[in-house]
Amino acid sequence: MPEETNGSPGWVDQRLDEIFAALPGGPAVQAARDAYATCLGRAKSPSSPSDNLGVEFTGCRAALQRGLMLAGVGDDVVAKLIPAIEELEAETAEES
Repeated sequence: MPEETNGSPGWVDQRLDEIFAALPGGPAVQAARDAYATCLGRAKSPSSPSDNLGVEFTGCRAALQRGLMLAGVGDDVVAKLIPAIEELEAETAEES
């Protein structure tokens, strides 16, 4: 079972591994993924209300997009990831 990353449940790391599996590897992509996981853990504390339907994760998603683009991942590839990332954020909001 994956370990929790700074407050994010272990299943989040597993889902991120699945989402990122199609991306090219490399330290910059891994750093963007890890920073996103950490941000998710910090953005929503357990049991806090989620009245804004995931808006608490907007900054995390924007930082992820910047990190991936800086890592050389194309805009089209990043755009294809966004629906899976948004779904993960919604699930994280529901589970917290």
